[in-house]
Amino acid sequence: MLSISALTAIIVLVTVYFFLITEKIDKVIVTVIGATFLILIQEFKTVDHTSQENALQFVSHNLDTLGFVIGMMIFISILRQSGVFEALAIWLVKTLKGRPTYLLAGIGYLTFFMTMFISNIPTVLILSPVLIVLIRQLKLPFFPFFFIMITMANLGGAMTPISDPTTYYEAKTVGLGFMEVVMNSGVVVLCLSVVSTIFCQLVFRRQLLAVKVSPKDVAKFKPSAAIKDRRILAIGLPMLVLAIVVMALKEQIALQTGVTFDNATIILATAFAAMLIFNVSPAKALHEFVGWEIVFFFLGLFVVVGALDFTGVIDMLGTQIVAITGGSLPKLLAVITLGSGVLSTFIDNVPYNITMVGAIQSMAESGIAVYPLWWALNVGTSVGGAGSMIGAACNVIALGIAEKEGFHTSFLNYLKYGFALVLINGVVAYGILALKFL
Repeated sequence: MLSISALTAIIVLVTVYFFLITEKIDKVIVTVIGATFLILIQEFKTVDHTSQENALQFVSHNLDTLGFVIGMMIFISILRQSGVFEALAIWLVKTLKGRPTYLLAGIGYLTFFMTMFISNIPTVLILSPVLIVLIRQLKLPFFPFFFIMITMANLGGAMTPISDPTTYYEAKTVGLGFMEVVMNSGVVVLCLSVVSTIFCQLVFRRQLLAVKVSPKDVAKFKPSAAIKDRRILAIGLPMLVLAIVVMALKEQIALQTGVTFDNATIILATAFAAMLIFNVSPAKALHEFVGWEIVFFFLGLFVVVGALDFTGVIDMLGTQIVAITGGSLPKLLAVITLGSGVLSTFIDNVPYNITMVGAIQSMAESGIAVYPLWWALNVGTSVGGAGSMIGAACNVIALGIAEKEGFHTSFLNYLKYGFALVLINGVVAYGILALKFL
């Protein structure tokens, strides 16, 4: 029997999800109001601590996630001023001679591999304006190129712990290593990237073949012209490589030396060192480079989902999933892989992932071997994140940039292609995970 507190937590979460899906109210406002409402009605109050004190514990447990997101925003914004990412995209166009079918695959994999190392939100912020220029100059169809960029940004998000906030949160909370993520969910999404590229080539083939790109138009693009600051390029790029290497090897460093690093500390140190080296003022960095709406979205979300944990709802969810599947690992793997894909299509994958991490932890406490389920959840949410216009934050950002430039697509038009690919990728992902773990 659910307590009144548990029912209240569920009602608030459902209400927040409703507004996230319908977009009737800005998602930051919704999550923060939901969080403060729960605190004000004393949802978290105990004998020893106030409601706010207990609620903020769910924020403090996730400061590493917030620090990582802020640090990455600052550092990538500084590095972007070099023009290196734009030059890379233009070089790709020149190499592929602007041929639409080749370019579609090339943009997809450029997005995928950039996401691996700088995460998907900075990637789409960098590539979307560049892609709009290419679409206009080469008269390319808008939707296929934005669709594959968004798809690959979401899939690439499961490649490493630093590729997406959901992967980072899961790896940090559960204790999954950098190479552990790469060798498990990373291998799966690499396979899915091939499936997704073939899908896009087939469904958009007619639109792509209808475009005839002039060699003169391609000749106008010069990668060297995109480089704006060679000093930032010469110093900033090695700094990025060093930060990634340290994050990848931090477990080995801890074993060998006893010195421990967290990703937030590494990337914040890199970001503030870059501010010092390149004379970027804190006022400029914190005002122009940090997307505070994303930070406050996470703050509110940690509290709203934390209420489910505090009132025992997440434990009950884990128990119910085990009961429905009979505790069978093949059934659990299928439910979480395919279910996560479908649900993350319609629910922002960040709150869904945070909720399900707690549910799987409760399954572990009941004796279920949950290790394969972490990869099912990570892959499933990444697959589902690309299923609709609201599935992930990077989708909203990319399509918002396109909308401002006069390129529009409807929710249903996107869903027609996105959901079909979610089902295909979900089945393939389950097959790969089943072969590996069952």
